[in-house]
Amino acid sequence: MDYLTPSYIFSLPLPFILYSFLGSALMVPIFAAFFGKRWYCSWICGCGGLANTFGEPWRHLSDKSSTSWKIEKITIHTVLGTSLLLTALLFISWGAGKSHPELARFTVGFQSFYGLIVSSMLAGVVGVGLYPLGGTRLWCRFFCPMAALLGLVQKFGRYRITVKENMCISCGMCSKYCEMGIDVRSYAQAGKSFTRASCVGCGLCAEVCPRGVLRLENKSHHDPQESILIQIQPASTARPLI
Repeated sequence: MDYLTPSYIFSLPLPFILYSFLGSALMVPIFAAFFGKRWYCSWICGCGGLANTFGEPWRHLSDKSSTSWKIEKITIHTVLGTSLLLTALLFISWGAGKSHPELARFTVGFQSFYGLIVSSMLAGVVGVGLYPLGGTRLWCRFFCPMAALLGLVQKFGRYRITVKENMCISCGMCSKYCEMGIDVRSYAQAGKSFTRASCVGCGLCAEVCPRGVLRLENKSHHDPQESILIQIQPASTARPLI
């Protein structure tokens, strides 16, 4: 994380600088709008890879309660706001140069504090150490700023989980194996297609459904008939014990 500062980034060759900013400002939101969070959280992110390999035996332990959902929305957006504030301070401090040493010292201290609490404690100790207690996506659900940012874009994008009406038998397998703590069964029972910011598109809810009620899609908000099916490729090759 020490290298993710303006002073280092702007010392790189121009193509790397352009890639850094264009990738963040264009690629990330565009991919999230069309493919949801799954392009990053299920296909690229190392934390997600660890959760779906080492953590697979505990995926069903994620809390599906409404209280957990309320806490999740508070904590993950708090960390996102903190990370954006730190980013802004880094650029302001870099732009101010040596004319404001107090700001530079405060920013360095803030960055060190963020690295200790968020990057080390929440992502490492809590995010991995508590797999056997709270499931495999504690970091992704409650604290990851990248997941929060992608989730906000996903809410307004094309990605969603569609539900076939009047077919759910309320077996609860979809909710049981949702690693993000989403009560998928409640949507399936209501026959309601949905987009949840926390969904990482692993596809396991659709895979374990015995009646094929659920499907992951790219679908326009305005034209319900227009859809492009995303082939379900679960993030993990391990099959749940049913």
